[in-house]
Amino acid sequence: MSSRKNGTEIIVKPHPSVDSVFYIIDLKGNLLERVETGLPYAHDPLFVNNGEQIAFRSANKKSKREKGFFDEIYIINTDGTGLKQLTNYPKSDTTAPWYAYKAGPPRLHPTENFISYASFQNGKYSLFGVSLDGERQWKLTTNKQSEVYHDWSPDGKWLVTDISDPDGSRYDIALINWETKEMKILTDTTYQYQQSPNFVLKD
Repeated sequence: MSSRKNGTEIIVKPHPSVDSVFYIIDLKGNLLERVETGLPYAHDPLFVNNGEQIAFRSANKKSKREKGFFDEIYIINTDGTGLKQLTNYPKSDTTAPWYAYKAGPPRLHPTENFISYASFQNGKYSLFGVSLDGERQWKLTTNKQSEVYHDWSPDGKWLVTDISDPDGSRYDIALINWETKEMKILTDTTYQYQQSPNFVLKD
């Protein structure tokens, strides 16, 4: 989910048994708007462009279990118009298992105004970037480990991500200086599986 208007409005994806569109709700859970994408699969909504548009992960099939399922990052206006596909998974890359993200949940860099996402390419997960107009796509990181779930600090100076061995035997949390690309492992060996870090504000 994602928020806008100083956190007073939140966009969520209801369970498919409830509805197949995005809901914009207030802090009391009241439904303010329904956003229809017109696509068979739409998940992980993210407000961008001051809350006027939504970036999200979508696919041409309803389920990953359907042959030919490819998830990509799309963008749409909050009134349901202007749908545009931003990412394009390399057709020549056949290394991804059927269940892997071709384009994982999007995150917005707070100062450079691009979308970051994970994608299984060349035999492992890496983080990639795409501009909000889709004109530029690039690889963000060069780590040997796999990276999937990540978050940006509010000032855009730090990237936190989970990293894992190629065989998935261990997951850690890493903090990356976005300017220098220096990486520091924050976790120890107490736990084998540590994933999905997020920045939070400290009182």
